[in-house]
Amino acid sequence: MAKRVMLAVAGAGKTFHICRTIQPEKKNLILAYTHANIGNIKRELMKAYGSVPELTSVMTFDSFVFRFLLCPYEPTILRHFGREDFVGKGITTIDPPSQRIKTRNGSLVPNPKYNTKDKLAHYVNRRGQYYCSTMTELILQVKQNRVSLINKVAATLNRFYDQIMIDEFQDFREHDYELITKLAKWLDNILLVGDYYQHSVSAVNNSGKPFKNNSGYISYEAFKQSLLNQHFEFDDMELKTSRRCCQQVCNFVKEKLMIDIDSCSVQLGRVVWIDNNVDEILADNSIPKLVYNNANAYTFRAVNWSYSKGDTLDNVCVILTDNFNSMDKDGFSHEGISPITKNKLYVAMTRTKGDLYLIKNNIFITVKDKYLK
Repeated sequence: MAKRVMLAVAGAGKTFHICRTIQPEKKNLILAYTHANIGNIKRELMKAYGSVPELTSVMTFDSFVFRFLLCPYEPTILRHFGREDFVGKGITTIDPPSQRIKTRNGSLVPNPKYNTKDKLAHYVNRRGQYYCSTMTELILQVKQNRVSLINKVAATLNRFYDQIMIDEFQDFREHDYELITKLAKWLDNILLVGDYYQHSVSAVNNSGKPFKNNSGYISYEAFKQSLLNQHFEFDDMELKTSRRCCQQVCNFVKEKLMIDIDSCSVQLGRVVWIDNNVDEILADNSIPKLVYNNANAYTFRAVNWSYSKGDTLDNVCVILTDNFNSMDKDGFSHEGISPITKNKLYVAMTRTKGDLYLIKNNIFITVKDKYLK
């Protein structure tokens, strides 16, 4: 049984590694969290093999859960809830009723439309559609003769596929993450590839385990140990060099953010602080400006730090927040800055293949009004 985790750095080629190391003559299942990442995977497979190999399936995790874990075992699920009369009618992306609702005066009161987790109505709406956001929670609830449904699912997957790979696995949280790790216990061959320092930067799915608990955010070492405790093989060396970023950018990220990243890129690039001629950079639409938030508020070409995740750009200008105004000083420390803010900045700074331009917030604020819509 092979259970492996590979932790990578930005631009190391996580998707490239997955697609170039599959055995196309075997039955492979590749999963990812977003449709954008699924598109990247399919493009990389076509580059490598001319098309997606016939025996290789590529799908989002939600699609996988619905098609492989829910639909084939729906009779078992319905028996678990005593609802053999129910007929499922697909899924809905609308969230289920929350447990509490806010009144006009701002207080929270029980929601009469909420159903507890031991009822099927917690997982389906009145039209018979499964709530997409609770499908994994539903699967985790179900047992047959006191045996978890996960065991049966894993046995079936082992028959269907020689290898299962999950890209950008740091995007998975709470029930999704729990389902992956419980399945992995019984799967013959699974590989998880991701970047610890890119967790919690997407627009959704940013809270809870495995990266946060009641005590706060989980450190890299604690996260690594949790995977070792679950008997995963752990590799954080093979994908520690970035194919995207030049050595100077990697050195800067390593020094300022204390993230262990090196470069294997032949691209030349610089880290340039823009103290003067700010307008010249801001007016240059060939250089995307990465801002912390509210990118749509500006007339120049702008993207939020976190929304740039997955992008590869020729050159980048990052507009810093106040927390990083002293980043050009030798004594700068990121201690006391939220790990999520640090992760978002790491994502922003590692989008560039070439130059990284940096503008301090106290400088940007002097010209900001000219660029507001």
